[in-house]
Amino acid sequence: MRTEHRLIHNLSLQVLANSVVNNETTQALIWSQHGLKIAEQAYASPLGSSNNVLLMIMYNIYLSGHGLITDLVALKTCLQLWRALNEAQCTYNFEYLHFFLEHFIVQNGRACVACYQKLETEDRVAFLDYVAHYLRENSPNGDVTLFLLQHFAKEFRMKSDCLLRETIKLKHELHPREVHTLLRIIASASGSEKYANVYPNDQSLFINVSSLLRCIVSAGKEPDGGGLDKPMTKLEEVALTSDIDAGYEKKVSYELKTLLVRCSANLLYDNKANKGYCLDTQLLPTLLECTTMDARNPLMREWSILAIRNACINCPEAQQVIAGLTMQGSAPNDILTELNLDMGALRISDRQQ
Repeated sequence: MRTEHRLIHNLSLQVLANSVVNNETTQALIWSQHGLKIAEQAYASPLGSSNNVLLMIMYNIYLSGHGLITDLVALKTCLQLWRALNEAQCTYNFEYLHFFLEHFIVQNGRACVACYQKLETEDRVAFLDYVAHYLRENSPNGDVTLFLLQHFAKEFRMKSDCLLRETIKLKHELHPREVHTLLRIIASASGSEKYANVYPNDQSLFINVSSLLRCIVSAGKEPDGGGLDKPMTKLEEVALTSDIDAGYEKKVSYELKTLLVRCSANLLYDNKANKGYCLDTQLLPTLLECTTMDARNPLMREWSILAIRNACINCPEAQQVIAGLTMQGSAPNDILTELNLDMGALRISDRQQ
């Protein structure tokens, strides 16, 4: 009926949706008899207005506060639809999807955290993807709750080491994509004035981010890339004739170092404690190594320069580290070599060595 008699189907759903507004008796009756089917059809194809109306029904019943729809059922239904519309690249505006998910992340952060632990990997990644999307839109309908953002940092600290291991493909195991999206959220929030008070006192987060960056940069120097995708520093590697898989932008390694450097830059800004840890962990040399061009990590060079700047502002010790560097000549530069230019990149070393 959904495809053969679309108009009748949509009108019937609209009548059903109107009947549950502020009507506790109808809400209980409809959900007890048709709740399972409503939840299933809310993310079923073909995607369109009927999905939105079904979510409207669920939203009104959920907000009644009588517990007919649990937090987990509501969140999982929304995430299934979010995944479906992304996979189908659907442009329809599912307003009740946003109403629902924004209610969770803006007003009900504790319920989000409780549900997050019970979600399967695919749904966790979908939830994080929505939060990242919401932050990119500059949090249009209220700030993401502090409790939820702090929990993301906790999740990242616990799971970040899986980025250094082989991708685990088991459905319920840690997955690098989850950690990558957590990192994207932290990078976005830590650089926003709205969320300036979320991470400045979380020194363990900075230590974790900086340690991971150093490990990944170090692994990239190994002949086999240390099990990670090697940097793409040559123009021929991004050409149409390149032997490198054209889908490299869809891999977890894409933007990974950029996000780590970006987080470091944001967490170093006007933060005396983190600047101290930056010196203690010798992060500055790693940041200097990131001032190169890498197709796998767009804007990494620019974020590295900003991170070095933030580390040096009002920090004589960091300034002394930079002052202790001296030019040794021109370093090999693959891009300039390809362009037949004789100018190299600057090679620097520690004067004290």
